[in-house]
Amino acid sequence: MKKLIALTLVVLLVLAGCSAAGGSSKLGLGIKTTIGSSKDLAEKDDGTKVGTAQADTTVAAVMVDADGKVIDVMVDTAQTKINFNEEGVITSDKTVEYKTKRDLGNDYGMIKASGIGREWFEQMDAIQEWMKGKTAAQIAAMKVKDTEEHGIVPDETDLTSKATMGVETYLEVVAEALANAK
Repeated sequence: MKKLIALTLVVLLVLAGCSAAGGSSKLGLGIKTTIGSSKDLAEKDDGTKVGTAQADTTVAAVMVDADGKVIDVMVDTAQTKINFNEEGVITSDKTVEYKTKRDLGNDYGMIKASGIGREWFEQMDAIQEWMKGKTAAQIAAMKVKDTEEHGIVPDETDLTSKATMGVETYLEVVAEALANAK
């Protein structure tokens, strides 16, 4: 799954940026996987116990010009949730192919919890657009604020009405991708 996401992002950026960059561009990739959303065994209403092993893999691909300014950037996340019972047996369908947040599009369901009425991909698109034309230092200097509900969120004037989701992991993987741009 991780390789597929990475390959897809790289191919998209290469195709999008080849003509725009005139051959002097550099491509970088950043990846971060966390398991912090996993849940220990807990009793459900019917008396059974269920736990969830969850791996969240976020990938960023960036294309930068000769001056280190972002020409294009693409970020996506795969949230893989695997349920197990008290015997440690996996109860999730092992044949399911997990979709990324971009693959899910409107079906991801973030819009229900969004105070601005925007789905995950719409908010991420706005953040990516904000990053274009900026250097790694300018992106790292993004104004943010810490909120109780979503953690670290953008506090840039042109983003506050477009993106209210936590951006800490996204900024980390974009920074890694920029550092890896070769």
